[in-house]
Amino acid sequence: CLDDGERPLITLLEYFEGKREIDELVRTYFLAEDENGQPYVHLNQNTELHDIPQSDVGAPIYDGLPLTEYLSLCEMLNPMHRIWSDGRWNKLTIAHGCYWRKCSFCDVSLDYIDRFDTAGADILVDRIETLIAETGQTGFHFVDEALPPKALFAFAKRLIERNVVISWWGNIRFERTFSPARCQLLADSGCIAVSGGLEVASDRLLKLMKKGVSVERVAQVTKAFSDAGILVHAYLMYGFPTQTEQETVDALEMVRQLMQQGCFQSAYWHRFVATAHSPIGMNPEEFGITLDPRPEVFFAENDVDFTDPTGTDHDMLGEGLRKALYNYMHGIGFDQPMSFWFDQPVTRTTMKKDMISKAISHFILSQEE
Repeated sequence: CLDDGERPLITLLEYFEGKREIDELVRTYFLAEDENGQPYVHLNQNTELHDIPQSDVGAPIYDGLPLTEYLSLCEMLNPMHRIWSDGRWNKLTIAHGCYWRKCSFCDVSLDYIDRFDTAGADILVDRIETLIAETGQTGFHFVDEALPPKALFAFAKRLIERNVVISWWGNIRFERTFSPARCQLLADSGCIAVSGGLEVASDRLLKLMKKGVSVERVAQVTKAFSDAGILVHAYLMYGFPTQTEQETVDALEMVRQLMQQGCFQSAYWHRFVATAHSPIGMNPEEFGITLDPRPEVFFAENDVDFTDPTGTDHDMLGEGLRKALYNYMHGIGFDQPMSFWFDQPVTRTTMKKDMISKAISHFILSQEE
């Protein structure tokens, strides 16, 4: 069965019980025979059956699992990675799919991202109370692609109004909706951490990838979260199509300033990978790249190799990016020039040293007015 959802599993069970024909399965592969009797693997979509609405899916059930016997792991010193692995969290979604679903690097054509559906605030709080009663644990990780702000604020208010005390965290988009007052509301409702994508930290590339944010906006939003006492983790990306060495070095300078100003406390550099179901994988010419031939594709091999005529040495730059970030997360190295982190000479940054501090100051003044 492909993607998430109760409907594919329900139809599969109904098929085993003799209540459905095999061609009624939803997003499910099965072994079939062609007209010559030769076996082949067939994917049945069956778009006539609707997926179960989020308001009706119910709460997860952990019955039978030894919840007190799982190991806690501390993989690395990155604080967000520790939250992921050290301890256990009840898992829930506020909404299915992504409300934005425009980012060019994301598999927005697939059901688990493309189909957006949310449940009401009271339904979510009911499920939280059910899980607390079952597991005895009050920590919650919302595994949404990106927590939808409108539903998130309503949910936070209902937690407070119903006096349900939990600790929770999840993934967001760093957009203007998250004002200091709303970040404080989330903190008051039990939010302890958020993660989100700053990605390439370049306004040109953020626009190309249709991220819908700017570096300045990310600085203001992350600072609002941090000032509310919420840990902020930033996803960072390098090697995006047409990204130059200059843009990469400038991105590192932006990250240096953001961390020095206390906008976020945790981050990680990811090497960009093109995938078959993303806008980049489906329309590479719009992003200035050429996809390499794929002679044979196996199941779930979604990564697509490509040629970028820009010719930037991303492997060399990646080592320096990770080295600098490791030091920044420990509060050191902020005074070092960008060239200090790389094994080879790199271009000088073109970013002004006070860009982020000015963006934050302007934002604070606008909020006071």
